[in-house]
Amino acid sequence: MFNEPVIEISTREVTAITPDTSIAKAIGIMEKNNFHNLVVLDSGKIYLVNKQDLLVASNPESNVDGVMFRPHCVHKDTPTINAICELIDSGQRAAPVVDDDDKLVGIVTDYDVMRKGAESLILKNADVTEVMTRNPVCVKETDSIGKARSIMRKNSIGRVLVVDANDKLKGIVTRGDILKKIYKPKRRMTVGEVKGENIPRMGQPVSLIASSPVRTANVDANLAKVANLMQKYDIRSVPILREGVPRGIVTIQDMMRYLRGLKEEVKVEVEMQGTPDEKYKELAERVIETEVRKIVKIAKRVHWIKVVIKKERDRGGTSYYKIGAHVKTPDKLYVAQSEPGGTHSQTMIAKRGMVGNREVEVRAGKRRWDFIDVLKDALLSVEEQIEEDKEKRLKNGR
Repeated sequence: MFNEPVIEISTREVTAITPDTSIAKAIGIMEKNNFHNLVVLDSGKIYLVNKQDLLVASNPESNVDGVMFRPHCVHKDTPTINAICELIDSGQRAAPVVDDDDKLVGIVTDYDVMRKGAESLILKNADVTEVMTRNPVCVKETDSIGKARSIMRKNSIGRVLVVDANDKLKGIVTRGDILKKIYKPKRRMTVGEVKGENIPRMGQPVSLIASSPVRTANVDANLAKVANLMQKYDIRSVPILREGVPRGIVTIQDMMRYLRGLKEEVKVEVEMQGTPDEKYKELAERVIETEVRKIVKIAKRVHWIKVVIKKERDRGGTSYYKIGAHVKTPDKLYVAQSEPGGTHSQTMIAKRGMVGNREVEVRAGKRRWDFIDVLKDALLSVEEQIEEDKEKRLKNGR
């Protein structure tokens, strides 16, 4: 996952406007379609406008040509992981996708990446605590809107969490909320919510503009769940709670940077074919994550890893699993098979051969009845094979 061409996760039917479109009309299109960015086409050239720039424009009846910009574009065949890096480097939330002739064929956004990430085994195996910013900035629900804005400016952040007197999460306020609800409200806020009061808008309690309820995750959640919340509810941050109290926050930028780190750390994609019983699933994923890290550390360079799980039944009707581990390195495809039967200490002789023009090593791992043991044995067998080859290369001075 994340190695497929970026066009596969992109939106291919792109809504576009022309430079003479009014800002007000462009905002209307974006709000109707829940867009944050909009493509502008001008004589074959591709431009972008983003909603934030449109909202701060002084004259909504002016044309978008005054705020549009030439964006970084991504080629349709670029691997998704590379497109993620390009989005981060460009500072864009979205990038037009082009073909060999630089013609527009789609658009990819960070939400498209989150949609893909929600299915990723890598993110399912990563805890939110690996990514979250701890001790997130909070304001009390009785604090003023002006104080919330000042805190955001001082800390260079785009949002603050709103908590009650017991530090329980009550809402969230972003810079966008202040812009839309205070500076450019669709309806004018009442000055003084209580009869007889005369309170400036920025002096009113932040609870008046806070978004609530908030989509959250617990401290024991994984990153795939966070990615799913972001793309499903069109949100850019997820507070991380323990017993209702904010302990951290994960933003969409945090998620994108984490994915970029996978490429920089040369982490490997793991494909799982077949599904174990539900009672084994969570433990199996943890075992795979632990052993894969060992394999990558030993081999240094790994193209991909595949775990194949087959559920079968013996003559008595008892179900059992056969598990295969396939690890592709630059030099060799290692294959280990493990299945129940025989003694715990039995190890079969390795078989070597060629598949096409690839050298393949196959070894049956120790045979055990327990699913988790069989899984561990398949992966450990691959580790042993790679270690043996590594020792041989050292002896041969390579």
